[in-house]
Amino acid sequence: METTKNKNIKFLTFLNNGCVEICKNMLKSAENVGINLDDFYIACIDKKSYDAFCHYKNCFLFCEQDLEDYQNWSFDQNSKFRQIVKYKWKVIQTVFEKEKNILWVDTDIVFRKNPISFFENKNDVLFQTGRPGSLICSGFMFFPDTEIAKGIIQECANVEGADDQFIVNAVAQKYRHGILPSTLFPNGHVYYQRKIKNKEAIIVHNNYMVGIDNKIKKFKKENLWYIKEGNE
Repeated sequence: METTKNKNIKFLTFLNNGCVEICKNMLKSAENVGINLDDFYIACIDKKSYDAFCHYKNCFLFCEQDLEDYQNWSFDQNSKFRQIVKYKWKVIQTVFEKEKNILWVDTDIVFRKNPISFFENKNDVLFQTGRPGSLICSGFMFFPDTEIAKGIIQECANVEGADDQFIVNAVAQKYRHGILPSTLFPNGHVYYQRKIKNKEAIIVHNNYMVGIDNKIKKFKKENLWYIKEGNE
């Protein structure tokens, strides 16, 4: 069995300007549970989002797209959503090559507990479940410093055009990996529709809903919105 070579886990997210407010909320939730935001890599794909987060130590402008608005998920390969999400695996590859041991975090996630102790001794690639849709949800993923993780990331980054979640569901089946328990890492279907609201849940992911306004409203309704008006 492969073992991790470096226990210093880093976090990684990416966004365009349409996700600035919900990303601020995710980062605030991380700070609230004791995550050092110097350990967070924030990859921006437009100047406005970069300007919003450039005061963070590991914020960087990965590329500069002109798609600044929030884009809903789409099957359409020619959609603006695909023009944004196509960078996701390249971003992951870039930061993994530098840091190893990374936790990918979508912006529509909040932390309820610090996940470091859960992952620090894990040696397998681990994914949040996307059930009842895809087996793997690409919104929350752990990549340890192993050749398997490197292989999955490299192969995913080499695929052009497909949705990031479709890519990883196809690629990961070739490699050993694990699925995170949905009681601790619930997706939106588990947490909201099945109402499995485990008090020990480490994160909550606002997927299984469409539109940035709906995601923010749901966080506010659940008292998971930590950004006060006028705060950065």
